[in-house]
Amino acid sequence: MKNVRFPLNLQLFAGEPDPTPPLDPPADPQPPKTFTQDEVDRLITDRLSRERKKYGDYDDLKTKLTEFEQAEEERKKAEMSAHERLEAEKAEALKAADEAKAERDQALTAANQRLIKAEFRALARELNVRKDAIDDALKLADLSAVTVDDEGNAVGVEDVVKALIENKPFLVEQTKSKPDPIGGASGGEQKPEKTKDQLLAEMAEKVKANPTPGNIAKFTQLKRELNK
Repeated sequence: MKNVRFPLNLQLFAGEPDPTPPLDPPADPQPPKTFTQDEVDRLITDRLSRERKKYGDYDDLKTKLTEFEQAEEERKKAEMSAHERLEAEKAEALKAADEAKAERDQALTAANQRLIKAEFRALARELNVRKDAIDDALKLADLSAVTVDDEGNAVGVEDVVKALIENKPFLVEQTKSKPDPIGGASGGEQKPEKTKDQLLAEMAEKVKANPTPGNIAKFTQLKRELNK
């Protein structure tokens, strides 16, 4: 059987075909060449060997490509993680800054309110608001327009106190009148009682005019009694 000869197209076992066809066909075509089975097997083996050599490194290239793609994916993931980490740190820093600013503003507002209330109490006493009515006056006062300047001064408190006294005169210390001694020069007419501020001012004038130890002691005592 191995000596049987077969017609065979040798182009199947040749290299790459020539893309350029012959210009003129052969004048006298030869009959197809025949081969034995052993020759056919050898031709097939040679053809397969050439194909294996041609694509022998395909598996290596495919493996390297897969490794490269995996490495590239890991690199992208690492970059994405770094970016996300930076974004998270940025958001955390902004949050901390906002919280610090809110705490600072809250502390500043509380300090300004204490300053405004202290200034209101001082001016209320100066403008003769009753001592027992100062807390009520503070509750009734509209302090929304009062501000604190850069030097820490409460601006507008005096106007608020004056407006409150004008609208709520019952908050002011009322002057009391007492009868003059019998036979006094006033003929029995009553004089209004002097306010604490008036008494203190008169004593201060006495000390200024005659700074004796007795006058100074009286002035100090009166000042202590009036809580000045």
